[in-house]
Amino acid sequence: MKKVIVLFVVGLLGSQFSNAQSPWTREKGKAYVQLGLTSLSYDAIQFDGNKVENVGDYSDITIQAYAEYGITDKLEAQLVLPYKTASYENVGVSESISGMGNISLGLKYKLSDKNWKISSGIVYSANSIKKDKELVVSTTGFNASTILPYVSIGSSHNKWYYFGNIGYGYMDNDYSDFLKATIEVGYNIIPKGHLMLVLDTKNVVSKEDAYLEDNLQWASHLDRQTYNALGIKANYEFVEGKFGANFSTFGAFGIDNAPLAPTINLGVYTKF
Repeated sequence: MKKVIVLFVVGLLGSQFSNAQSPWTREKGKAYVQLGLTSLSYDAIQFDGNKVENVGDYSDITIQAYAEYGITDKLEAQLVLPYKTASYENVGVSESISGMGNISLGLKYKLSDKNWKISSGIVYSANSIKKDKELVVSTTGFNASTILPYVSIGSSHNKWYYFGNIGYGYMDNDYSDFLKATIEVGYNIIPKGHLMLVLDTKNVVSKEDAYLEDNLQWASHLDRQTYNALGIKANYEFVEGKFGANFSTFGAFGIDNAPLAPTINLGVYTKF
């Protein structure tokens, strides 16, 4: 089969954990809040190692609120609130569903603040999705809860910063566990603006039964989801230390059990 390289949503677990976990933490009493939008439309998926086309027209739009707050100078709390609207159209069939996705809560603790920053954290993603067995588009997220502990290490020098993290995702409800890793390199290309290169990967560790038995699965939230994504991110801070915006897009290879389609990821944020 011809290799497929496409843009696709790097929404491992839908919109969960979409903000890469760097080793830096917020200072005590400081906060970061972002409102983001991801849009995905597709009519083909990579399923069980094969490209499947003409599956109908799917649209998947996620509006997501993401927040970080410094509990202490070393401990940070995180919250992700995704709201999803998904729709499906085919000959004689038109359906849609809207509701919360997988809500996530996280804690990150700074282990070292020397030249190389080191942090460790854990993220819990709840099975807070909306389900409707009567629809083709039947859920607004993964039909499982996830616990993901991770370690992150990074540093910065002049206009550069760089970090990597690795974590292990434990999923319930017979969904497969996975290994998750990210490497990000950023450069202060203009005053108030950064350009970043990102490698983001997710690989299945165990193969559980939800892949075959969960009839609520659909293409955006299949079990055994795998990808290796190389992406470009851009960030511009209109008011330094206060307000900014970002954009990202990813090209993926090694995809399995995920949609094959372009996505647009936009966000605006504030710090206080």
